[in-house]
Amino acid sequence: MIPSGASGHPTARRLLDAAMVIINRDGVDALTVRSLVDESGVSNGSVYHHLGSLDRLLSLVADEAIRIWAEAFLSALHGSGYASAAAADLAWSRAHPGLAGLVETNGWRGDGVHSQHFVDELRAWLDAERLALAAPMHIVTAVLIGPLAELRRLERHTGRHPTKRDFAVLQVAVTGALAALTV
Repeated sequence: MIPSGASGHPTARRLLDAAMVIINRDGVDALTVRSLVDESGVSNGSVYHHLGSLDRLLSLVADEAIRIWAEAFLSALHGSGYASAAAADLAWSRAHPGLAGLVETNGWRGDGVHSQHFVDELRAWLDAERLALAAPMHIVTAVLIGPLAELRRLERHTGRHPTKRDFAVLQVAVTGALAALTV
């Protein structure tokens, strides 16, 4: 789904899908109007007509990537807790390296509809678990997402995959930190 503010026209969807393919395959820096035209088969003018700018398109791609990531993350979080959600995050990041990089650098600004939906769903889970009650979401997000970004970074640079024990320790540390945020 293309968030409001972008045309619901099929061409806009095609451009978004093409941008996701380019970024996931080649990285954020590979997204240019030329690469988008080549991948999607639309004209230069259609890019600007349907989406406004490459910056707007990057925001839309980041928000769509968050939607896809959040489905896996929240499902695991609700089903088995933070350790399972962290494993789901790593699996998604391995399968979608370009999109994961975009989300890490651009996606957590919170200006997209799917970003906000993630925050709402996360708050509902936290409230149900009685964690981080009334804590500011920017602090909660740092506690929750920070370790995930670090795990991805370590895995990229060392090639070492986290073990079940690593995830278990992370579960205790993160839920403990979230419990400490309860005021």
